[in-house]
Amino acid sequence: MRIDIWSDLVCPWCWIGKHRLLRALELLGDDAPAVDIHWRPFLLDPEADATPVPLREAYAAKFGGADQAAQMLARTADAARAEGLPMDFDRGQVRVTTLPGHRLMWLAAREGDAAAVGEALFRAHFTEGRNLADPEVLVEAGAAAGLDAARVRAMLDSDEGLSEVQAGLDQARELGIRAVPTFVIDGRHGIQGAHPPEALAQALRELAAASAVDDAGDTGDACGPDGCQVPDHAPRQ
Repeated sequence: MRIDIWSDLVCPWCWIGKHRLLRALELLGDDAPAVDIHWRPFLLDPEADATPVPLREAYAAKFGGADQAAQMLARTADAARAEGLPMDFDRGQVRVTTLPGHRLMWLAAREGDAAAVGEALFRAHFTEGRNLADPEVLVEAGAAAGLDAARVRAMLDSDEGLSEVQAGLDQARELGIRAVPTFVIDGRHGIQGAHPPEALAQALRELAAASAVDDAGDTGDACGPDGCQVPDHAPRQ
């Protein structure tokens, strides 16, 4: 089973959703399909640049005031901690572009371990309050995937990976993806949101069974991961 995950590195529910997916696969036990996970880019804030803005200030402007922002962040942090994730919005997080981080994810997918880099970046932002547009933060995250520091710096100093990341952003728009996390299963089915592990496990079980039926009668016209409109598959909760 191929799972394409569209996410952003400053999306708290993407971090939560990643770990809920892993837990869902654990819950399936021996019934868990072999999975091939691919990380895809999404920009929740495409207008952000490399100039750091305090995250609480940015949230207050976006969501109707400081009190509303504080309540939202507190609820989200509680949900993360329930999953064992040490999310702490009092560490001085900032709003910056995540485009360099997505380029690092692209590089790691080619030469290292994108999942390890993503985890390092999630923790840098949500647990340590570090600036994801800081090249040194990205170099350290790259080391989590075995990437050489000089290799990461050379990539960041060039346009390498930029067109590939842009292609991924364009593909998200073509697929109608407007929120993350979104999991696209075998290029055919979309699951949007960080659903509870039990609901995700049930959805994956159903989709694996449906895929087996589809493959048995496959005529070669099945939708692939690089270009189709995927229907939503809402997990039962």
